[in-house]
Amino acid sequence: MKTSDTSRRRNFLKYALAGLVMLISGGLINPAGLLAVESIKFLNYAYVLGIHSVPTKGLEEELLNFGYKTDMVRMPKTRDILQNIIGGSGDMADVGVILPLRAIQKGAELTIFGNYYLHTSLVLVVNRKFVKSWKDVEKSDVSIAVNSEGDITHTMFVGALLKAGVNVDKVKFVSLGGSGSRTRALISNRVQATVVHFDQVPKIQETGDFKVLTVVAKEYNPWINEVLVTRTDWLKRPENRKKAVAVMKAIISASRKGNQDYSYYKDAFLKYATVRGKKKQKDAQIRAYYKKIAHEFGVWPDDNSFKPSNIEKLLPFYRKAGALGPEPIDLNKVIDTSIVEQALRELG
Repeated sequence: MKTSDTSRRRNFLKYALAGLVMLISGGLINPAGLLAVESIKFLNYAYVLGIHSVPTKGLEEELLNFGYKTDMVRMPKTRDILQNIIGGSGDMADVGVILPLRAIQKGAELTIFGNYYLHTSLVLVVNRKFVKSWKDVEKSDVSIAVNSEGDITHTMFVGALLKAGVNVDKVKFVSLGGSGSRTRALISNRVQATVVHFDQVPKIQETGDFKVLTVVAKEYNPWINEVLVTRTDWLKRPENRKKAVAVMKAIISASRKGNQDYSYYKDAFLKYATVRGKKKQKDAQIRAYYKKIAHEFGVWPDDNSFKPSNIEKLLPFYRKAGALGPEPIDLNKVIDTSIVEQALRELG
């Protein structure tokens, strides 16, 4: 069959454009990749904090270097994200680790294959009038506001309380979604302690006598907050494993650059964070936050620090908080470390 004039013109324009892109880029960019980059549908939280900014930049920018682009779908709740993954409405997701483990206990076939970041920027702030020591949280007139009982904001402090010798059964937890709502409840004395991000503490302290009782990142070695999850059957396909490896390469590349270069973090924060008033923040304020999470907490490990043992150490706290049932979980079965291992080999 002879090629039509229209087809010849179309092919000429396609290859001419590819040649032009190659010429402009000095041959550094694959023109075919620019013309047709395959998308990965990635489900994520609706908010982006400073701690999320570097892996977000990895997905939005670094992933292009590995032959894919991100079709980012943001949702407000972990439950919605996970239900969409289980239902096949997304390729992979960033979620808090507890809910997929609970779903696995109930029969969901999910695989966890990497960390989105490590640790957390959350702290427990208390009203010093009511809480001067750990034992004071057992008092009947003291309530601790968390996002919801059984979720990760609750579980992280149950572990800290147990380690401090507190009788957790005496502690009153109040479910209150949103750090802004919890902050207002603390300031108005509707609760006497709550979970906030450490960069929110100075503003809270301007309103009264409040102190940080504990920093989660210093309580555990390490704390696992958000992980990458997908359907087990999806990950079995070779073309999808390749996508998962590319995603981990993008996140690890961004992590390494974020650790080494403050300007990389600042660019990511100003571009992608949903933090109100971020553009009014002074450079010194942004830099201080960066130093804390990047260099003191180590939230973006260069090797992703993805190990089943890190989650296994936290299972007793999850169960004590009622976040997981008593059913056994074979972490070696539901956690696939080979994706991160392959990404590290390819990155060098």
